[in-house]
Amino acid sequence: MKANKSRKGQALDARHQGQAYVEFILVIPLFLIIIAGITGYGQALYTKLAVDAAAWSACRHAVASLDESRAINQAFLAASYTLSGFGLNPDSARVQVTHWGAWQRGTQVRAQVCYDVPTPPVPMGQLFSPSQVCARQLMPVNQYKSKW
Repeated sequence: MKANKSRKGQALDARHQGQAYVEFILVIPLFLIIIAGITGYGQALYTKLAVDAAAWSACRHAVASLDESRAINQAFLAASYTLSGFGLNPDSARVQVTHWGAWQRGTQVRAQVCYDVPTPPVPMGQLFSPSQVCARQLMPVNQYKSKW
């Protein structure tokens, strides 16, 4: 009689193990999609923070100079170095520096940096994630900067 009970217990254990495997197989794809989505959207957020910092740095370095050609070169270098510091490829960025009026003290300078973001590896990720991240910064040329 005891042998009969142990066989019955083994059959129940095997059935429970089979049920656990089926539940695992049903849940693991959903879990992996959620993890991939979090990783993809985290990457987009990180890129947005890096592009914001690059736009601020480009604008700040541009307004620090009273010479227009030097200022624009400084802005491009600053954006490039900032993106490199965040581990992003600066060759993939588009930097645009514009100003209104003659380059002199108080002139408003705008720096815009755009960067392409890869789509997250989840179903329909391109619908929910931006393909390009842009940031703008506006500052006046330094009022009290010496021409020396």
